[in-house]
Amino acid sequence: MAKKKFIDRLFPVKYNFYEMLSNQARMNLSGVETLCNWLTVDSETNVETLLQDVKSADAIRMDLEKKLTKAFSTPFDRGDIYTISIGMDKVIEYAKSTLLSMKAYNLQTNNIILQMVENLKTGTEAFAEAVAFLQNEPLKAQSNIPKIRETHNAVEQLYRDGMADVFQENDPMDAFRKREVYHHIKDASANLEDAVDILHRIVVRLT
Repeated sequence: MAKKKFIDRLFPVKYNFYEMLSNQARMNLSGVETLCNWLTVDSETNVETLLQDVKSADAIRMDLEKKLTKAFSTPFDRGDIYTISIGMDKVIEYAKSTLLSMKAYNLQTNNIILQMVENLKTGTEAFAEAVAFLQNEPLKAQSNIPKIRETHNAVEQLYRDGMADVFQENDPMDAFRKREVYHHIKDASANLEDAVDILHRIVVRLT
C-alpha cells in the first residue's frame, strides 16, 4: 500500500475517470428511463430525448477513451476502464434499437416488453449508483451487484416466457417483430451483466 501511495504521488492521476464513468452510467440510466416512459407515452419528445441521451453518452465515452490514451496513470486497470465503458455504451445502444425497432415495425407495447424494460431500468439504476460509489465507498458498490444480477435473471426469464408465447402465434410476421424487440432488450441486459462482471473485478482490486 505504501508503495502504491508513493507511485501515486510520483505520477498523479491526471483525469478523473471515476467521474467520467459515473457520468456515463447516469446518462445510460436516463436513456433507459426514457425508453420506459416511451412505452407508456408514445411521444416524439421521448424519442428525441433518447436519441440525445445516446449522443451524450457517446460523447462521454469518446472523451474517456481519448483521455485514457493520454493518461500515464489511472486509478485502476485501464483495460477495465475501457471495457466497462464499452459495456455501458452497448446498453444504451440496445435501448435505442428497441425504441426504433418498435416504431419501424409498428409494434405495440405488451406486458413482456414493459416488464423486461422495467427490470432493465432497475438494473441500470443500481449500476449507476454502484459506479458513483466506486471512488470513495467501493464496498457499497459491491452491495448493489446482486440486485443488478437479479434484474438480468428476470429479463432472461421474461424473454423465455415471451418467446414461448411467440412460438404459439399464428401470425409469423408478428412473431418475428416481437422476437426482434425481445432480443434487443435481452442484449441490453446481457451487456449490463457483462459490465457488472468488470465492476465486480474493479471493486475486488480496490478493496
